[in-house]
Amino acid sequence: MLISIAVDFRRADVATREQFHLSEERLTQLYRTARTEVVTEAALIATCNRTELYAWVESDDIHEIDKAIQTLARRWMRTRGNGDQLLRTATRRYGADAARHVVRVASGLESQVLGDGQILGQLRSAYKRAAKSGATGPVLHRLFETALRAGKRVQTETSLLAGRNSIGAEAASIAHQRFGSLTNARCLVVGCGKTGERTARQLIKLGARDIVLMNRTLGRAEELAAILGGRAAPMETMHVEAAMADVVIVATASESPILLADALRKTREACGTSAYSLLLMDLSLPRNIDPAVLELAGVTLVDLDTLHSPILAAEEQRRNAVPEAERVCDEEVHDFLDWVATMPARDAIKPLRDALTEVARREVAFAAGDAVAERTATRIVAKLLARPMAALRKAVQRGEPLDAHTMMLFEMFAPTLPTESRASVRARTRLTDGSARPASAAPAPTQTARYVPVSAER
Repeated sequence: MLISIAVDFRRADVATREQFHLSEERLTQLYRTARTEVVTEAALIATCNRTELYAWVESDDIHEIDKAIQTLARRWMRTRGNGDQLLRTATRRYGADAARHVVRVASGLESQVLGDGQILGQLRSAYKRAAKSGATGPVLHRLFETALRAGKRVQTETSLLAGRNSIGAEAASIAHQRFGSLTNARCLVVGCGKTGERTARQLIKLGARDIVLMNRTLGRAEELAAILGGRAAPMETMHVEAAMADVVIVATASESPILLADALRKTREACGTSAYSLLLMDLSLPRNIDPAVLELAGVTLVDLDTLHSPILAAEEQRRNAVPEAERVCDEEVHDFLDWVATMPARDAIKPLRDALTEVARREVAFAAGDAVAERTATRIVAKLLARPMAALRKAVQRGEPLDAHTMMLFEMFAPTLPTESRASVRARTRLTDGSARPASAAPAPTQTARYVPVSAER
């Protein structure tokens, strides 16, 4: 059963979301401890607007699934109490609902900015991080490959990404609206990652001529400054540069505020700029600008929550593309669900496939050599097993348990099972083909998506 635990901007403000943010060290620990006998795969997506944990549970039993969710939440948050707090805030999704959600996330349909072009790259990075840790397996590999393919199709086949479609671009637009013109405004961008770079590029497009760039590594800031015609400055001069700026946009991966209220106040006084207006925009999660800056005269602070309202107004031009994007997502989700539904059929036919492949490989190698044996044997066996596989798929679709088919094939073609007993093979088949599914499952709390076994939805 595929499950997910999600905290996003729809149900939690930025102050709440940052409580559940994971540092790189804590994410490593989570991947190290997430998998159990029941939870065999896990992957976490983290962006500025959401943190979502996906997992594959080797059971369709609702009690086993609830227990797995509680365990994952506690290992995410380290303690029972914090894990329970997470579950009170989070949305839980099961089976087809979880699969459909991550595909929609990759396609920009669930973004704070409809069609956000950065989401696909963030999801790809999260998937690679999980795969590198060894926490993922065949189901999540297939799931994320499906999601990434859907996102790419939406980008190329629809107009969902028309116009401004990122937090950085929207932030630059708000700065432009606030000043009327950015030609004479000094703009400071702290953080030259993807968000910071998009922000800086949009500021230039909107007329900014005096732009200062900062990054943890000065070389990256200098590289981007050379491209955009701006100026790079070291991070240690941030408060001075902020005091002299009209617009400051911060988008870094810091775990704590880096632009501090008291330091900014003292620097503005020293620079004689306390009477001037200063627009601060925090695009980071956790927040990188001390909220206490709101107490300073002339200072306006815009964070991710504040950005939400103007973003909604900019979405109208992309709404017409939503039906076509949803069609793409539905196609990809259907293919994924079909793949999951036929897992027991693939398991059942595996011993026959392995036996035939070995025979074909040996015979082809004898006649034509090893160079062509592997590929030719695979193609021969695929053609031979096409009809048996189709018959097993139909049995799965009819809801028939595959215990008898599986055990017969194992007895005939794999009489010795070095790594798993016949009992475990039989149990695994029951858990994937749906024959052991509970007759009913009580719905979760109000923020919880309904329980739908992934193998049951077509």
